[in-house]
Parts: sequence; structure tokens; C-alpha cells
Amino acid sequence: MRHGGSYLELVLLVLALGLNLNWPLFAGQPPEFPAGPAGKGNFVFNLENDVWLDRDDGYTNGLSFGWVCPPLDEESKSSWLRFLYRLNTRLLGNDKKIKSQNNYVDPETSSQRWAVLSIAQGIFTPADLTREEIISDDRPYAGLLLASLTFVRNSGRTQTCWGSGLGVVGPFSLAETAQKWLHRTYGWTEPRGWSNQLKNEPVVDIWLSRFWTIFGSDEKETGWRPAFRAGLGGQLGNLMTGLEATLDFRFGLNVQPEKEALLPSPLFNQVPLSGVKRTSVYGFCRLTGRALARNLLIEGNTFVSSHGQSLRHFYGQLISGLAYESQQAAISFYAVIRTKEFKGQKYFDPYCGLSLSLAL
Repeated sequence: MRHGGSYLELVLLVLALGLNLNWPLFAGQPPEFPAGPAGKGNFVFNLENDVWLDRDDGYTNGLSFGWVCPPLDEESKSSWLRFLYRLNTRLLGNDKKIKSQNNYVDPETSSQRWAVLSIAQGIFTPADLTREEIISDDRPYAGLLLASLTFVRNSGRTQTCWGSGLGVVGPFSLAETAQKWLHRTYGWTEPRGWSNQLKNEPVVDIWLSRFWTIFGSDEKETGWRPAFRAGLGGQLGNLMTGLEATLDFRFGLNVQPEKEALLPSPLFNQVPLSGVKRTSVYGFCRLTGRALARNLLIEGNTFVSSHGQSLRHFYGQLISGLAYESQQAAISFYAVIRTKEFKGQKYFDPYCGLSLSLAL
């Protein structure tokens, strides 16, 4: 991971991914993988890094592994899944079931529900990795290790998510070990300032969001169509506290926006849910505005003295990319650009991401 790159190049990349959405037309109907075994959920892998942009500053690496359970049902044979279903309904509400005279429940009145378990690591550094002393006008070295549980409920054209995370910031996150190993392996610049990283601090965060599909096709409709969602969310905890609003636009083949959960979580804000019935290829642009009251990773430790910077309480973020989804797998590649996050920040903090979901 090397420092450099052009901000103009990043803007062009974001625009190319998000606005040039006609690329799949040249391929026609894309091939679809065979459906995977039913009933075991999906394995999800996420990677975010700025190496693709020839940079190494700010949010420089994120890695996560997760499991999305199969759609939850109160009559599931698994006691574990029934337990997750009960938690989901307690947190996100029950359905109003409409039964006919023969006791048939109309599926159109029932919600689809999921639970997502994940563990993630994030690495954050100042721009100059060669300096051993504290860099007074840049963000601190920081690592985050976070385990989370998120519940998702799709009800009609509304998606509601509730999640919580428990983890640690500081040396226990193993961010220093991970970055130094990676840099030695690939011969990149040795980060020399980790002795000044934020101190160990347990972190607890909860998040809640609701998205509305303003327009978009359902599972019964096929073809090239747009989809548009709008949503509100928030976080509360000693890691991050704030509110956000998001606009999500997609265009492509067989677009089904409700098959992906959008979250206001500290790391990785999108999670593919169960596989789609028809192969889908699309481009997307997502614009988010955030108002933050607290960001431990920039401002420093809560209970002990540490290096930190004054937070910019309002900032924006644009994500743009391409995605492929089938019953067996989902993969997306995206670029992210955001406005400056702390006062006196001299650089922007762009990065790229890769998300892969496989049916188990």
C-alpha cells in the first residue's frame, strides 16, 4: 500500500462505476450458477482497502467474515433459528397475519426475516507511516475488532434493521500485527507509529435503520429496470454516535433491492441476504449524509488521555459500483469517496471494496 494517487482519478472511477450502467447490455442475459444447498444460509466475505487507489492513509483496511442465516420461520426445525426468529420479532415487531376460513396465512402479509452474525477488523492510520512520533495534525493510529449481530425485517417495500456490536479498540484489535505483517509480506512502507495507537478500550454500539423502496420491481417482474430506495438510520455507543440519511439508486437486470440490507454499522454498510430467484446484474450509486456526535477512532479514547483530532460533525459519502447476484452467489465491487472527517484534515480518504456471498 503506497501513498499517492490522484483525487481526480478517484472521481473518474466513481463516475465510471456508477453512471456508466449500460455495460451489461453487451453481455445479454448473464449465466447463472446452479442453486446451492437450501437451509444453511450464506457465507459473506468483505474486504475494503485503499491499495487499489495507490494510497495508504485514513481508513486503510477493513476485513470481515459473516454468516447470514436462512430466512427465519417460527416453525423452523432448528431451535437456534427459532430463537433468532423470536429475537427478531421482539426487536422489529410481529406480523399482522390474515387467515382465511381454512386457516391459510396469506404470504403477502408476512415479513421476511434474517439474522446476520459477523466479525470485522478495521485499520486506521495517519498519512505518513514513516514517522515514529505522534503526528499532531493527523488522525491517530487505531484498530477496531468488532463482533456484531444484526436483525433484518422486510415487510412489503419497507426494510428495518436493528444491530449491536461488541468489540475493542486498541492493541487487542491486532490491527498493528495485521498491518505490519501485510507490509512486510508485500514490501510496502513499514508503519513506524503504532506505539502511539489508541489504548485498549471496550466498545459497544447499537444501530437502527429503516429503508423504503420508492420505486423498483418485485420478484415477479423481469428485465432492465431502475430501483430507488431512501432511508434513515442512527448509531449509539462509545464507538460512534450519530444519525444518517441515505439515497440508493440502482439500474440493471432483474434488480431486487430488498435482497440486500443497508446498515448504519461502524464497518461494512451493506449485506447480501438470501439469493435471488433470477440472475441480476446492476450498477448502483449510494449517497449518504452523516451527522456525528462521537467517533472514538478520530477523537481518541473515552476514559483515558490519548491522541485525537476535533471531529467534523457533518460529512458526506458516495459509494458507486457494480454487482452480480444469483441463487448461488453474489459479488460486488465498489469505490467510496467521502468528505473530510476531522478539522485540519489535509487529504481525502477514498478506498475500494469487494463483497462476496456464497450459499452454503
